[in-house]
Amino acid sequence: MSLGKDLASIRNELGLTLEEIQSSIKIPLLTLKSIENDSIFESTEHNHTYIRSFVRSYARSLHLNDDEVVKALDAVEAGTYDHNLLNIDPSDTPENTESDSKENEPFDLKNVSPPKIEKAPQKAKPTVENVNWADLGKKFSLQESASKAWILIVIIFFVLALLATGFFFREEIIGFFDTGSVEITEPVENNIPVIPDTTTNSDSLSNNTLPLPENNIEAPIENENPVPVSNSGVLPEMLTISVYAAYDKLEPVRVTSDLNWRTNPFWMEQGEAYNFDFQDSLVIRGQYSRMLLLFNGQVIQSHTQYYNNDFESLLFTRSLLDSEADLSPNYPDSVSPPDSLVYRINY
Repeated sequence: MSLGKDLASIRNELGLTLEEIQSSIKIPLLTLKSIENDSIFESTEHNHTYIRSFVRSYARSLHLNDDEVVKALDAVEAGTYDHNLLNIDPSDTPENTESDSKENEPFDLKNVSPPKIEKAPQKAKPTVENVNWADLGKKFSLQESASKAWILIVIIFFVLALLATGFFFREEIIGFFDTGSVEITEPVENNIPVIPDTTTNSDSLSNNTLPLPENNIEAPIENENPVPVSNSGVLPEMLTISVYAAYDKLEPVRVTSDLNWRTNPFWMEQGEAYNFDFQDSLVIRGQYSRMLLLFNGQVIQSHTQYYNNDFESLLFTRSLLDSEADLSPNYPDSVSPPDSLVYRINY
């Protein structure tokens, strides 16, 4: 005989049906049948743990000792099962003890008395005589201190926010309040020292401070091809210098024209050139080694000689361009004409 048939034999001796077992342990009837015919041990639908659990639940419903059932399962798996379940006396199992039978008896509500509930002491109603005015004053003082602390924290946070805003938008703020202009009348000396290459993005022109930008940048206007003018000719009323990002991008270049004396920053990709009109003076500041400057379509040779110490920038005036500008129609070696040439500001 097998383990499953032994369980079926014990069930029959106890006068139980499979339906009663199924109602007791809530295991499907088909699974119980597979236990009794031993097909569950060959099942691929359930894993090893579930199979042992089903068999143990079935055996508990027959009031068999669980330890003996585990030993029987181990023996089945080892192929040494010797029908030891048939030798177990159900009356010796813990499930049939007197204590278990008492636990299974219906619960009688008549023998239960409700617990005594003690009423919480009632607090005396506050009157003028029993109010602790000193303690009440301390509470108000603590609340007032906490309120003042929160107000102080909010004020500090607001001040820090204003300072941070002023730091990041200092150019726009200064440009809003500073509406003056600088009139450039004296020509620049020719013996200006050679300046080192700079890659800094300075935010202002020191010493003689020009008004900072007000972001008055409008959409690009297509180039109208300014007419080249030689040094010996008479310069037109409106002059144009082109800033050409010939060697690398400019991050940014800052340009101030005497047409409105506003300093505007421009971020230029390599190969781009922007035209800037002026009548007498134009100030340019940026990464000088990355740019070429064109005056009326011709390359300005050695543009760093126009560096002005007062403005810490390149300063071009009508008189300098008329008499001392070193111009050439040819671009340096390995440099081609700009990919695009546009007006960035419509004055």
